[in-house]
Amino acid sequence: MRHFMLAVIAICLLSSPSFAARIEKGADLVAACQDYLAKGAAQDNNVARSPHPCRNFLQGFFVSLVEREKTRQDAMVKGIPYSSRERCVRLPDVLTYIDMAQRLINFAQYNAQAMQLPAATLAQQTLERDFPCPAPTSR
Repeated sequence: MRHFMLAVIAICLLSSPSFAARIEKGADLVAACQDYLAKGAAQDNNVARSPHPCRNFLQGFFVSLVEREKTRQDAMVKGIPYSSRERCVRLPDVLTYIDMAQRLINFAQYNAQAMQLPAATLAQQTLERDFPCPAPTSR
């Protein structure tokens, strides 16, 4: 539980205060990420990128994923049962914020009901669809 609270605090700290209250539903996240992609295409890649609510949200989301995995591993080492509502995901070695924003938008376009879900649920479902864990092999 302590790790979960740390993840929630990290998400709050990484999000922009002026936009944080607005990214609640999947529709809010999709709109922010569409704006992020539009601004990113016009931005000079030779200068530092300014903070953006979509990127801030994604940073916080990935911090929570890392904390969840640490908690799972800690429970496994201690022999404590650990269960998660989220399905297993296996992220690629490189996943840019731009790529994740595009994936979120794509997932939402084909899953209209996801627009009404919490933004973090939309992000989790996108990962579950795009990066599922491989099926266990039988020996």
